[in-house]
Order: sequence, then C-alpha cells, then structure tokens
Amino acid sequence: MKDGDFIKELLQKGREAKEKVSSEFSDISTKQLNWQASPVTWSIAQCLDHLVVSHRVYFSVLKKITEGNFQMNLWEKYSPFTKIWGNIMKDQMQEQVKRKLKAPGKIQPANKADLQIMEQYHRSIDQFLAYISKCSTIDIDKTIITSPLLSMITYSLRNALQFLVTHEHRHINQAIRVKKNAGFPQL
Repeated sequence: MKDGDFIKELLQKGREAKEKVSSEFSDISTKQLNWQASPVTWSIAQCLDHLVVSHRVYFSVLKKITEGNFQMNLWEKYSPFTKIWGNIMKDQMQEQVKRKLKAPGKIQPANKADLQIMEQYHRSIDQFLAYISKCSTIDIDKTIITSPLLSMITYSLRNALQFLVTHEHRHINQAIRVKKNAGFPQL
C-alpha cells in the first residue's frame, strides 16, 4: 500500500542521521577520520564510506522505481521467501547491534579516506532521501525488489527502506563509538 506517514517517518530518521554526522564529525581531522582502534575495526571514514557504497548499490533500482520504469521479474513476483527475507534483514540491521556482521565485499569500505568523505556522505544521503521521498506515491508493500548483493534474496520496498534507514543509524552509532574510544587521537 501507499504509506505517506511511513515515508515521512523514514525521511525524518534519515535527516536525523545526516544531522548526527554533521554535529559529531564536522570538526575532525583526516588523522582522526582514519583512526582505527584495531586493525579489524572500522574507522569513522570507513563507517561513512560503507554507508555511501551501501546507498549506491540501491540507487539504480530506486531510480527505476521512482521514475515508473521498474518491472518486477518472475522471482520478485513469486518468491515464497520475500516476507521471510524482509524480516531477517530488518532483524539483522537494527540500529542497536545484536550481532556483528561482516559487510559483503560489494559494500566494503575503502581503507583510507580524506575529509571529502563528509561531502560524499552528505551528497549520498541527500540522494537517498530524495528517492525515499518519491516513494510516497508507490505501493511499497507490493513492490518487491531483489537484493543488489545476493540475487536470490527478495524483499518488499517497505522492508528495504526500513532496514536501510536503521542501517544508517547503526553505522553512525558505530562511528560515534570510535570517536568516544579512549585511544581516539585528540586535535
């Protein structure tokens, strides 16, 4: 069904994510941006880059949907697993981490970044929110998409938008934890 209130709620949460990034990280140095507590943990830059590449893998399908050019394929129309996968993804991508997950290769962040990652993030979240905004006239429950990361996984557009926005906050919170780490370099 079309759900303008749900879309408004997602847009608000998306704007909150953008504001959190601005308020927390606008005055940090490149050294701070790339600092890692250990070689196996992500830096602030990697958290933001991961969000940028995560947005990017969904942009082509969101563009097709919002421009009215999207047609579900046979698997999207008839997969018996769509609701199951949607619920699994929503459960796994909660804002508060229940279990650490390894990001698939396609959305792994770069090892280092410069301060331009902040601008890249802002452009990316603005584009993502613009796509979400255009979904207010779309039946987000009957529009089924295929995961851009694994072609056997399908879920409703509602579930995808919901877990992508909570995923946003999940990694911003992770970046804030990096900044609050006792070993984080001071200016």
